[in-house]
Amino acid sequence: MDVEIRKGKKNIVVKALVDSGASFSVFRHEVAEFLDIKIENGHAVYLEGIGGRILGYMHRLPVVIAGKKIVGKIVFSKEFHVSLNIIGRNNLFQPFWITFKEKEKSIEVTPCNP
Repeated sequence: MDVEIRKGKKNIVVKALVDSGASFSVFRHEVAEFLDIKIENGHAVYLEGIGGRILGYMHRLPVVIAGKKIVGKIVFSKEFHVSLNIIGRNNLFQPFWITFKEKEKSIEVTPCNP
């Protein structure tokens, strides 16, 4: 799914995987660098998963998902070595109805209160 992230006058639209098993939204450090965000200025958090434990830094940024503008909690990490960004449950799931359509291998994301 497309996610627009804003910082000051800069913005970027990136692809992200909706992951119901992820607690936090984790984006690649290149996204932060493009937006001129100093990653280490965020709140330090350790994330654990299948790949082990990584250090990340949480930032609160304006985002647009499915046409809805919200302030999202996004963790950026230089130790996140996968080729995709992840949308997790904490904060970015809350303003939406998210339907996983397994048979169709798709998802539907609808704002709760448009």
